[in-house]
Amino acid sequence: MWYLVISKPVVPRELVVENLPDHRVWQKSHHEDGIVLFSGPTSNRTAGIYVLRAKSLDEAQQIVDTDPLHARKVREYELYEWACGEILGAGFGRD
Repeated sequence: MWYLVISKPVVPRELVVENLPDHRVWQKSHHEDGIVLFSGPTSNRTAGIYVLRAKSLDEAQQIVDTDPLHARKVREYELYEWACGEILGAGFGRD
């Protein structure tokens, strides 16, 4: 299953920025492992968004909790199970 993560800061930007190097290492590792499918900030930098693959909502939450930005409490997140209906125009059908 796929999961959508929307992450927003809960501390001043400077504290988020100083944790970004560790977040990027975490992110790169999870991209290479095929867990995080795509990721990036909103254009105004008010939120970060990523899609990940996990076997369950609990597993997805465990993965997201290891992101240094969340583990260090500089960001909080919303996590949604995502039933993707289209990828690059290739529909999956809908219920």
